[in-house]
Amino acid sequence: MKKIFLLISLIFIYSCGYSPLYLAGKNDVFINLKNIEGDSELNNFIKNDLKIASDKNSLNKFNIDAETKYQKIILTKDATGEATDYRLDITVKFIVISENETVTYEESFKIKKNNENFEQANYEREIKKNFSEIVKNKLILYLLDFNDN
Repeated sequence: MKKIFLLISLIFIYSCGYSPLYLAGKNDVFINLKNIEGDSELNNFIKNDLKIASDKNSLNKFNIDAETKYQKIILTKDATGEATDYRLDITVKFIVISENETVTYEESFKIKKNNENFEQANYEREIKKNFSEIVKNKLILYLLDFNDN
């Protein structure tokens, strides 16, 4: 019975289109991030995402500088003057040196204040992490468009 279950499981796994996570993230582009300035935590996420997505053997090589900006703006306060709602503004400006082009991505996200500072910081960190992945995907699509022209 165990052998049949194992056989059926293997057939299902091989036929479902499974591919390794990091291998699937590779693209036909190599991004050399020369210089990055701004929010250090957001910069680290972007560097790591671009490094994972880059293919060192690609013929499509791009030298890029980046500037990041992160702002946490108070939207509303309660009767005691404590902030209750925030807006997180994140901006990333990429300068594609090899193509002499500039592209900017902006995102705003509204959040409510959490009473736990540790959880609040983790939530904001996750937002930065998700934004860096979105920016990576948009930048790669933008760079791949140069090859189509």
